[in-house]
Amino acid sequence: AVDAKSPTAGEANLKAKGTKCFVQGDYKSALDYFTQAIKADPKDHTLYSNRSATQYQLQVYDEALTDAKECVKLKPDWPKGYLRTGMACEKCLQFLDAKDAYAKGLELAPEDAALNKSMKEIVALLDELKLSEQERSADNPDGDRFSRLVKWMKDGGCKFPKLYMKYYTEDYRGVHTLCNIPADDMVLYVPQKYIMTTEMAKESAIGKAIRRSRYDIRSAHSWLACYLCQEKHDLKSFWKPYIDILPDKYSNMPIFFKDFYKKFLKGSYSIEMAQNRLLDLKSEYQGICRQCPEFRKFHHLEFVWGRLVVITRNFGLDIHGTETDALVPYADMLNHMPDKQTDWKFDNKLDGFTMVTNRSVARGEQIFDSYGRKCQGRYFVNYGFTIDNNFNDNDAVILADLPEDDPHYQMKLKYLHGRRVREYQVPGHYSEDSTGQSDVNHPRNMFSFFRFLHARDKELMVLSTNDGYKLKDIEPISIRNEIAVLRHIQKSARESLSRFPDPLSLDHMMLKENKFMDMNHRNCIMMRSGEKETLHWFIRLADMAVPMLKMSWKDLKRKAAKCHQQRTRFNYYVTTVIVPLVKNQK
Repeated sequence: AVDAKSPTAGEANLKAKGTKCFVQGDYKSALDYFTQAIKADPKDHTLYSNRSATQYQLQVYDEALTDAKECVKLKPDWPKGYLRTGMACEKCLQFLDAKDAYAKGLELAPEDAALNKSMKEIVALLDELKLSEQERSADNPDGDRFSRLVKWMKDGGCKFPKLYMKYYTEDYRGVHTLCNIPADDMVLYVPQKYIMTTEMAKESAIGKAIRRSRYDIRSAHSWLACYLCQEKHDLKSFWKPYIDILPDKYSNMPIFFKDFYKKFLKGSYSIEMAQNRLLDLKSEYQGICRQCPEFRKFHHLEFVWGRLVVITRNFGLDIHGTETDALVPYADMLNHMPDKQTDWKFDNKLDGFTMVTNRSVARGEQIFDSYGRKCQGRYFVNYGFTIDNNFNDNDAVILADLPEDDPHYQMKLKYLHGRRVREYQVPGHYSEDSTGQSDVNHPRNMFSFFRFLHARDKELMVLSTNDGYKLKDIEPISIRNEIAVLRHIQKSARESLSRFPDPLSLDHMMLKENKFMDMNHRNCIMMRSGEKETLHWFIRLADMAVPMLKMSWKDLKRKAAKCHQQRTRFNYYVTTVIVPLVKNQK
């Protein structure tokens, strides 16, 4: 609650309005009134207390702390000021300072209920944090390196008192909570000095050398990768405590897989995807070395290591209006989960990276971030892991080839510039919602191209444009055309499925038994099973959709009504494609 000390004449109306707005929950208006009142009477300690309480409600905790300290400065014998200070300190992760503030308040008012409650809670929290630290201290064989990182960060003003890093295996670590954490609680603060950015990399010695060479960097990630190579060789680098905890090798990344693991991926597009990634990295490295002699002292594998560090740990931040790639110590230790418990950003007011919980997290629970929705292949090849239940975003390769017996074959082939085959890598659905970033990753683009391949006579005239024929955004043309499309996609899906030596049922059995040699083995099975599930979906789509396309509208109507009631991937295709075609057939 806000304070209602007798105000001076100049501030009375403003303070009363601010108090009224605060009680009504209109904190932005309350803040404005209290600020105006302070300008009218800057020596009234209750106004700073009230504005501190308002800033606290607005979750601007650094400003709340500033006002609370000013309140104490103006009226050091007033207990409420210390309560305000302690509460703001807690939100700013300054727990010892919060305890000190409550203690000073209790010296003035030993019976104050709010101060006693807050003191009891902060003491319990500090005891819990201390106990949790003791419990986990023996769990980490990398303890010395992590301890140096934590000391380095804390010495620089980083704050994460409710978190700790936990070691699982050589390639797998995570961040856990030391205590129960409520929603909307800041759990991590990293000042800008401790954030490694692309701009910082460009201004480094190696960055300037590359810029002088005029080499055109292909991937923005290469700037940070090159900077990491430089700093890794500098034993006095400011970043040494951070670089020391980075993985020395990435044995979980498919680009390093040998035949032992590749045999489990036979038929999967991930093998070619990993090979192409390795070739791209080698090409970038050679290009830099060719034009920048200063970079030749770094081995190709060091550059690959740097790029893997960046792609697996990168945050896209807006720092004071500049969008940049960044490595954020500690924050980049969080593992992926689609339903994350945290939100993060660069806070311009705090001049640092903040991570805040979006729901409560229990003591000892692993705390997660989300890498965003992606197909399994991108998780696997880019990050070295797979995720369960990724049904909507799993994808597979389907080839769209112009049939040689098509009556318009020569004309279509000429328009396609002789390319009779196109490759699509799509998830198993027809929805406009797709995680793909290019045309070949969108299911609707694939269907659109197949509709062109099977267009006949007057249908081609409808697709014609001033430049020839449109290949994208082709809506369903006719029942005949759509049946041909579904059967062609089904045929291509079966051909892709035939490239896998083992059936999907074997993958499902292995995943259910969960008896794998290691995590790489499990990831391989997860990767290939996701592709097979996608291909099976397209096969079943044709089996179910073709008979419905042959129905009369009278017979289809009842089935369509049920499809509207339950939203599934198949039902979406029924309501958006089959229903309009059958309903409007002549």
